[in-house]
Order: sequence, then C-alpha cells, then structure tokens
Amino acid sequence: MRKFLFTLLALGCVATQAHAAESANVAAGKLVYLHQCSDCHSNQPHMDRFGPTLAGVYGRMAGTAPLHRYSKAMKSAHIRWDAQTLNGFLKDPRAYIHGTIMPYSGLASASARADVIAYLQSISPKS
Repeated sequence: MRKFLFTLLALGCVATQAHAAESANVAAGKLVYLHQCSDCHSNQPHMDRFGPTLAGVYGRMAGTAPLHRYSKAMKSAHIRWDAQTLNGFLKDPRAYIHGTIMPYSGLASASARADVIAYLQSISPKS
C-alpha cells in the first residue's frame, strides 16, 4: 500500500510539473525576470552584473559562462541547466546547490518558475 501511495504521489508531482511547463508563458516569464532577476543578471550576452548573464543559460553547464567568477560550489555542481534543474534551483538555490553565493531565497510559485524558465529558454540558442 505504501508503495502504491508513493507512486501515486510521484505521478501527481510529475503531472503538476508537466502542466506548469505546458502552460508556461514567455511574456510572463520576462516580467518575472525583470522584477526578480534583472538587478543582478543581464539578459544580454557577455554582459555580467553581480551574477552571470542569463542569455544562453538554458542548456549551459552550471558555472561555465565566460567572463564570470563563480563560487566553488557552482563550478563543481556538474549540472546542465534545463527545465528540471532550473526549476529546482529557482525554487531554493541554496538547498539545490549547497554553497552557492546567490543571495536569492527562491521563487515559491511553480507557475512563475515555469514562466521564467520558458523566458530563459527563449533567450538561449536552440540546441
């Protein structure tokens, strides 16, 4: 019975994330970026601020944007930024990558995370 309930719960989580991704809105994601991210991150290539540029972040390995000095934790994370990894990081950056120096506490709304991820994907080269 426990196994069944766990499976049911896991499927529900996957379905919720899939629904959020399907209904993601690039324009809404740009607004989230402007209000929550743009003070520290540029959306233009080769234009770092306190944090690295987010142009091209989708599909890039963590800690590898040129011209930016990353924390040891970010450089050793060995993750590629995709919908799943960005979702986890944006939800709670310090829990997702222990030792990150990003001061942002996280974006609680799953739909807002899906929107900003859609926006980040739109400003990244297609792979």
